[in-house]
Amino acid sequence: MSAKTDNTFEKKMARLQEIVAALESGDLPLEKGMALYKEGAACSRYCREQLDKARHELEIWQDGQARPLESRPVAASGLNAEEEAE
Repeated sequence: MSAKTDNTFEKKMARLQEIVAALESGDLPLEKGMALYKEGAACSRYCREQLDKARHELEIWQDGQARPLESRPVAASGLNAEEEAE
């Protein structure tokens, strides 16, 4: 990802946090709250799309092959099941 994309992602995340704080305060008129909710939904959608793109890129680059990332359960010890069995 480029620095520009990261910067935009970071700005959208920061704005989303501001919106959540404003909505949680409960001190907004209905119209303002609705407008912020819509803006927050748009920011959330954008961030989710960017994260999905990043995940896809990681899947492609993992070991130089286009295969999905594997998620393995982690035990309380911090080791995955394969490491714990050793």
